[in-house]
Amino acid sequence: MANTLRLGSKHWLGGGAGLLMLAALGCTERANCPSHRRMVDGASCNGADLQCGYDVPSYNCDGTITTLPSSCTCSGSKWVCPAIVEPVCPVAQDAGTGSSSSTDGGTLYNLTADAGSPTAIVRPSGGNRAASCPLVFVSNGTGFSYETDVGGLTINLPGSATANRAIPIPGGGTFYHLLPKAKLDPADGIEIRFRESVAEVDYIDEAKLILVDHPEGTEVWSSGDESTNEWGYQNPFKIYTTKAPRVPVSAVDRTGRDVLGYLTAVDNRPAPVVDVTFDNEYTLDFGKIADPKNAKLIIDGWSIYLYRAEHDIQPYVEAQGPDGTWSLVTKFGAPYGDFKTIVVDLSQGLPASVAKLRVVLGTEAGARWVVDRIRLDESAPVEVKTTVLDASLAELVHRGRATVSRPTLKSRQDALDDESPDEVFQLGYGAFTKYGDVRELLTVQDDRYVIMRHGDQITFNFPGRPAPQVGWVRSVVLKVDAIMKTFFFDRNVEPLPFHGMSAYPYPETEHFPTDPSHADFIKQYNTRVYTAPQP
Repeated sequence: MANTLRLGSKHWLGGGAGLLMLAALGCTERANCPSHRRMVDGASCNGADLQCGYDVPSYNCDGTITTLPSSCTCSGSKWVCPAIVEPVCPVAQDAGTGSSSSTDGGTLYNLTADAGSPTAIVRPSGGNRAASCPLVFVSNGTGFSYETDVGGLTINLPGSATANRAIPIPGGGTFYHLLPKAKLDPADGIEIRFRESVAEVDYIDEAKLILVDHPEGTEVWSSGDESTNEWGYQNPFKIYTTKAPRVPVSAVDRTGRDVLGYLTAVDNRPAPVVDVTFDNEYTLDFGKIADPKNAKLIIDGWSIYLYRAEHDIQPYVEAQGPDGTWSLVTKFGAPYGDFKTIVVDLSQGLPASVAKLRVVLGTEAGARWVVDRIRLDESAPVEVKTTVLDASLAELVHRGRATVSRPTLKSRQDALDDESPDEVFQLGYGAFTKYGDVRELLTVQDDRYVIMRHGDQITFNFPGRPAPQVGWVRSVVLKVDAIMKTFFFDRNVEPLPFHGMSAYPYPETEHFPTDPSHADFIKQYNTRVYTAPQP
C-alpha cells in the first residue's frame, strides 16, 4: 500500500498561462516525500511504493479560487504526475497553441474569445516555461512596433531546469540585444518601451543603448543574443561585422529531407524539427570556404520554453573533411528567447579543407529552438565606433496587458502595443517599485531593481546624437541586466534576488545586501504592495 501525504499551505506550481499552487511539505511518520520543489513529472525519485498528494488551488479568470486534489507517484525511479485539467483564460494564440488559424507561420491573433468563458486545456503536471520575458517595443514614427523580448536570468524553476545553474556567473544577467527596427533620430532620440504581459516578476537592474556606427555595406551583430548561461559560462560582449554573408547551396536534416527552402530567408518559416526525439540537425553545403580564419555562421532563430528533454546537450557545429569523417568545430548557445541572431565563430576549429558543415541543435530540459535562416560569412572584421547612452527619462507606469502571439515550432512570437485588462492569474504579490521616475535605478548594475508586475511598462527616452559620418550607418544594441522570476513555486516578490547568489531561493548563509544604499532603495522605491488573496 502506497504511503500518501496530503500537503497543506500553498506554493505555486506552473508557468505561462496555466499556474498551479503546490502545497508546502508536511510529513507523516511513514511518508518519505521529498520537498515539493522536486515533485516534478519525470524528476528522479527513491521509493517505488510512494505516493505524495497535494492540493491545487487555482486562480480562475474571474479571480475566484478553486481547489483540485492531485498526487505524484514514484515509479521506475521517476516521479509520475498526472496531467491536470485547468481553466486557461483566453489570450492571443499562435498556430499550434489552439488557434484555428492557418499554421503556415504567419502572424496570428485570436481576438474573438469571450474573456468570461475560459477554455479547458490539459497541461503537463509540473508546469512549463512558456512565460516570455518583458516585451521590447520601439517607436516607428506612427506608433510602436514589437522588436523582441528581454534576455536575463530566469529563477524559481524546478531542479530539472538548467537556468538556475547560471546564477553565480558574474554579470550573468547582462544581455546585449541588437534592435534592427530601432532608429535613433539625431535630434529627438528614440522612445523604447518594456512591457510585462505574462505571469512573472521582473527585476530590471540596468538598461542602456549602445550605438554602433559601421561602414555602409556591412552588418553588425551582438554576441549577447546567444544564451550560454545554461552551459556554465557567458560570452564577453563583442560586436561582429559581416559583409555579404551567403546561404548554403544545399541543406538536409537528419532524415535526409531537403530543408534548403526554409533556411535562406528570415520569413517566419523555420526549418522543421522532429517533434518527439529532439534529435535535430542540419547538414549544410556552402561550397568552398576560402578564408577559414574569419569563418562564422550567422543563425537567425528563436527558442520555445515549454518542452522537456531527457538529457542536456549543448548545440555544436561539426565539419566534414574530404575523407568523409566528421570533427567537432565548436559548441555554442541557442538564441535567447524570441527571435535573435547569433554568431558562431568557426575560426578556431575549422579544418583546412571542409566539404560540409553540420549544425546540431542540441537539447535542453524545458526548452527547444528553431532556425529561420543560416548563413556563412568569411569577411575580415572592420572598424566600428560605439557610443553608450543612458536614458534621459525612465518612467514606470501601468499599461495593462499587451496582446501576445506565443512562439511555437512554426512561428515566432509577436505582440501588439495595445492595452487589455490585467489577468488575475498572471499577477505577482509583494512590494513592487512605485510608479514614476525610475531612471536612478537603471544606470548601473547594483541590485537596486525596478520590480515590474504583470501589466507594468517602463517608458524610456534616449537622447539624440549626431548622425554617423558620410559612408557609415548606425545600428542600435540594447544592453539590459535583468532577472525574471517564474511562478513555478511561488508568485511572491520576496526574497529579492541578487547577483552572485548560489541558488534561488538562496540558503540562510546568503542574503540580499543590507548596506544603507540597499536599505534606502527598499524603503524609498518598494512601496507598491499587493497582498495575495486567500483561498
